[in-house]
Amino acid sequence: MWMKELFGTDKPVIGMLHLKALPTDPKYDPEGGVEAVLERAREDLHALQDGGIDGVLFCNEFSIPYVENVRVVTIACMARIIGELKSEIKVPFGVDVAMDPYKAFDLAAAVGASFVRETFFGAYAGDYGISNYPQGEIERHRIDVGCRNVHTLATLVPEGAKQVAERPIEDVAKSVTFSIAPSAFMVFGNNAGAEIDTSNITRAKAATDTPVFASNGVKAHTVADMLKISDGCIVGTWLKVDGKFFNKVDQARVEELMANAKAFRGDL
Repeated sequence: MWMKELFGTDKPVIGMLHLKALPTDPKYDPEGGVEAVLERAREDLHALQDGGIDGVLFCNEFSIPYVENVRVVTIACMARIIGELKSEIKVPFGVDVAMDPYKAFDLAAAVGASFVRETFFGAYAGDYGISNYPQGEIERHRIDVGCRNVHTLATLVPEGAKQVAERPIEDVAKSVTFSIAPSAFMVFGNNAGAEIDTSNITRAKAATDTPVFASNGVKAHTVADMLKISDGCIVGTWLKVDGKFFNKVDQARVEELMANAKAFRGDL
């Protein structure tokens, strides 16, 4: 699979690098400015890498509450931060722009990301009202901006949302595999750090040959079990100090998680 070529393992563990709030975000700190966002990102990057993570996913996670048409300044700041850190990034990295797949591909094109995690298809109802992701337009934008070879990690159903036209996970996985053939599907829980319904992983895997990742709720003591049934994991909240969403990454937690993952994979 493509994961082995990119990450050096068939079952990668990707660590989230949650950027602090950026200009125009409600939680932005104008006193610290973008420099403070950059310095936190640098700390978190090194904690993740030194802890043995397989890959890093940059995201404007602290832009909450999110908007569907992300401001240009958000992308500009993310590009600046990733650009300044580029020489320090030692593992494969990707980008995620909540909740705007178009801007995610723009950012990936600018910084040379290897993968993008986003919602690329479907219509959903949830905390943010009604959200629509026209896969035809999104896929054309990906090609237009030169991201044909960027791997796509596609959300099956977003956090805190339900499909407007409720369909079985199996049907969604089959039809989307046929139409846009994403590199992998992502299964989420209801919110950041929440446990996921593992049956959604097994059901999706039974319906398609596309890899299926556990995209949140993974912890050190559950990572081996998750890797048994999935093709990889994305971990964010649990890697923070005390497992708290807004805290910085704790290298010791990264080391614990990766020791368990590597023991399961047999690559300690």
